[in-house]
Amino acid sequence: MAWNIALLICCLVAMVRSNPTDVDCSRRQDFNDCCAYPTFRFDEFKAPCGKYMPVGAPRISPCLYECIFNATNTFLDGAINPDNARMMLEKLFGNNHEFLEAYYNGIMSCSDTVQEMMNNRRTRPQSKTEQCSPFAVFYAVCAQKYVFNHCPSSSWSGKESCEMVRLQNMNCPRTISSRGSGHRLL
Repeated sequence: MAWNIALLICCLVAMVRSNPTDVDCSRRQDFNDCCAYPTFRFDEFKAPCGKYMPVGAPRISPCLYECIFNATNTFLDGAINPDNARMMLEKLFGNNHEFLEAYYNGIMSCSDTVQEMMNNRRTRPQSKTEQCSPFAVFYAVCAQKYVFNHCPSSSWSGKESCEMVRLQNMNCPRTISSRGSGHRLL
């Protein structure tokens, strides 16, 4: 048993140290069940943002994320306010400190990526009732990618396929996973 664990550790170290040019960026990877994400507590924002949380509907909405950012003053004076971002994440995660820190570090490292996403976004026709910016949801997408790449070890599956996805995610900037597709968002 100990030999198998040692072999697995050696293989994982070799994969992590592999040359980024060895990563096939054209191959789509399945990253489901790689990181056991916590349950997000959106109900903490029911009072100010409930109209963007219809029962039975997906919660990935630019308006919901914009509302949460506004309700917590996470974005102030053209930048992420670190204290307010932490407060927002505390409401979303409660006492799950590993994920709170991972998402916090992700959000705090995303400003350049979000700016690039904003500059490169395709304009979509918006309904008259929903005039929301994708800005906050772009932060969620970026933070989600960061958390996948830095998933707490207690929540990481360690499967070889997941390690390959992580290598792809970290070395292939234009893969599907780099846009957050398939990940649950904040």
